[in-house]
Amino acid sequence: MMTTLPALNSRLFTAWPLHLLLICLAVWGVYGHTLAVPFYMDDFSSIQENPLIYNWQGVGALWEYAPARILGYLSFALNYHWHQFNTTGFHMVNILLHCLVGIALYSLLHGLLRTPHLRDKVAENEGWLWLPLLATFIFVLHPLHIQAVTYIVQRLAAMAALFYIATMAAFVQARLAHTLRSRGLWISLCMVFALLALLTKQNTATLPVALLMLEALFFSQDRKRLLRITGGVLLGLFGMWLLLAYGFQYHPFSLEAMQAMTRETTMISRSDYLATQMPVIWTYIRLFFLPLNLHIDYDFVPLTGFASFSVIAALLAHLIALGLAVWLARRYPLLAFAILFYYLAHSVESSLIPIRDVIFEHRTYLPDIGLSLLTAWGLLLLLPLWLHRHAILLLVIILLGALSIATWQRNKTWQDPIALWGENVKIAPNKARGWSILGKHYLQAQRPQDGIVALQHSMQLQKATGKKSINTIDVINLIVALKMLKRYQEALDLTHKVLNYPMTPLLKAKFYINQGNIYFEMRRLKEAEEALNKAIQVNPNSIIARANLASLLGNTGRIQEAEALYLEVLQIDPDSAVTRANLATLRQLKAQQ
Repeated sequence: MMTTLPALNSRLFTAWPLHLLLICLAVWGVYGHTLAVPFYMDDFSSIQENPLIYNWQGVGALWEYAPARILGYLSFALNYHWHQFNTTGFHMVNILLHCLVGIALYSLLHGLLRTPHLRDKVAENEGWLWLPLLATFIFVLHPLHIQAVTYIVQRLAAMAALFYIATMAAFVQARLAHTLRSRGLWISLCMVFALLALLTKQNTATLPVALLMLEALFFSQDRKRLLRITGGVLLGLFGMWLLLAYGFQYHPFSLEAMQAMTRETTMISRSDYLATQMPVIWTYIRLFFLPLNLHIDYDFVPLTGFASFSVIAALLAHLIALGLAVWLARRYPLLAFAILFYYLAHSVESSLIPIRDVIFEHRTYLPDIGLSLLTAWGLLLLLPLWLHRHAILLLVIILLGALSIATWQRNKTWQDPIALWGENVKIAPNKARGWSILGKHYLQAQRPQDGIVALQHSMQLQKATGKKSINTIDVINLIVALKMLKRYQEALDLTHKVLNYPMTPLLKAKFYINQGNIYFEMRRLKEAEEALNKAIQVNPNSIIARANLASLLGNTGRIQEAEALYLEVLQIDPDSAVTRANLATLRQLKAQQ
């Protein structure tokens, strides 16, 4: 049978250490220029404005805050400990995680080729030898996975994938082990990785089923053994449920626990969410094979039930794909695994557990292992039936080159928030959140007039949906824009009006901070000080309120009080260049007195 890359078939080029090095170099090549990418969206609430990250309160506090994601948040706290809010450190960790995911995936696929149901096929066709490397390259270079790497808080998706894949790889090695000692070691690692996965993100709850799938497809078909493993899977799922239930402080056998732990929002019913996910999953598949118009915030309106041709057609197509995988299982176990794993990995976030945002690119990170494997199999083992090996080699080079260029270029867009969100509002012009965030970034770029236009557009879109409550974030940013344009009275009137609305302490503190800043520019210093003190009372962890109050006190000659506040700010955020400069100026004034 024709092989694909015989010209490269030497010990040097097929050596796994070289493959792992190439994987890491490829990742660095397309992500190395993202170190200065700023915080986005949930990065602010989960990291920069989260006192559990910058004001360490112990592992217990993190457990109470997010028991199912404690390892991810612990990694953010460690990043802050080493680099404060300098995003370079955060991005270095994310890139490293993506490298490790690639290494784990390569190791898993390399192990699968040695399993009883594949090793004879591998011996017949050298194309199999390149399958782990090509599938891994496709995965790590694909632009659809940028959100899980460059969007800092979505490190959770990458960490979860790392531990998930490592668990499967350890399981395969345990089944391949020839000695009791070696098998015991791999089983122990498998259990450790599974626990780490469960403590990183909830979508890893399907791990026991994935292990059962590996056993059924690649190892024994002995019914008794499969029954024993199935029992172990059920026991593992039950143990995961107990751990999560007690972590969220619910009685594990109560209806309350079932309801609370299997939905993120009550705004979408389970049936509507499932119906919506039928076309959403096909959108994910389309984006993998044709990654055009990628953007950070999709405008995908939740659907109502299954009484729609598009939903029914999407469902039937999914059922056909799953049926095909079952039919292929005996003769082509790797193809069956690729398809079944794709759906299994999507099952938590794309089934009956309603989530407020029905689509996000980072959710396809782990499932795309299946599509990466499917693509590599087609290139290396299917196309040789019709194409010459040189043509296939050229096709592989073009594919990897195109993926690399697309990922590098999109990561470049992520460096500029206005470019990123400007692109988003062009692709999804009716999504209010895109205009809202674009407006905020216009303000940060000192473009208040553009900011007002974007913010007003966001408000109009929200009003058109019949939403009665206001978006306080938009109002805060609109107040900032008015202040920048020196329209002080309009800004104050809007602040007084909205302060009476119910909101979180964090948001209320932001209104008081802006009120204080306006009063300060109007030289109404007493009122400015009162507003900033109110901000600190409402949100004692506010860094901005302290920094602004310190500036005010320094301007009114209360140098010692101002110095103390600046030092408090620098204790939390030592990299704040503005605070350091203000403190240096203050100390010069103090020395001159």
